[in-house]
Amino acid sequence: MDPDPLYMAYVLDRPLTRSEVATFLEYGSDGPQIEAVEELAATHGGHGLEDPGWDKAGGYSSSWLIDLFSDRSAGLAITGVRAKDLRCGPAAAKTVILVRPEGGGAYDGIHFNLSESKTPYSLSPDDYFGKPYFSHKKIDLGNGAEPGGLRASFSSGVQDCDFLLEAEYRDSLGVHQQKIKNASGRFAVRGLPANPYQFFLWTNGGVLDCGPHQFQRPRQCPALPFSVTNWSSVG
Repeated sequence: MDPDPLYMAYVLDRPLTRSEVATFLEYGSDGPQIEAVEELAATHGGHGLEDPGWDKAGGYSSSWLIDLFSDRSAGLAITGVRAKDLRCGPAAAKTVILVRPEGGGAYDGIHFNLSESKTPYSLSPDDYFGKPYFSHKKIDLGNGAEPGGLRASFSSGVQDCDFLLEAEYRDSLGVHQQKIKNASGRFAVRGLPANPYQFFLWTNGGVLDCGPHQFQRPRQCPALPFSVTNWSSVG
């Protein structure tokens, strides 16, 4: 994972208590310090998620900086990366906190929307933004080439997913496949539950309770249930 990701959403496995909710909602127009949100996440089985900065991303995401290198004397070119052995189930988080401070935006890299496709799309700030990444790029390695770093993000909509990665590369002998492993062997991403038990929105005007239990939810609150088709109203 990148050392300083900008988390724009938090999913918590354990809901806040009544007193924690009351304290959280007391933050004024300055909003809570991000450290307070991160502390809640740390004490409630929470996970931070990023915003890829693309309205077709399929939700908030987790990202990894993948180092690609080869000590072969002969050259090779990576021409594809795909998700393999995808296993998903309904997102298990109980509480969602969305963060809407000023700033943020897209970054250079590739993005997988696991809810729709296993093909990565380009987040590069150029004319190829949003197009299949390897339709116009390749990564050259070996033959003394510098190691390559590829920032890859993955969104899973309203599901939790884990998977493997496989790179396709070409050399003078043909086309080959190579597994890319996470430290545990598999990559895992969290999604937003379709109907969270608790839902809070932190804006520049303060913290709003957007939970489904509200008789009249504030108009700034995104619609529930979340789905893979209404992310534009969430991000």
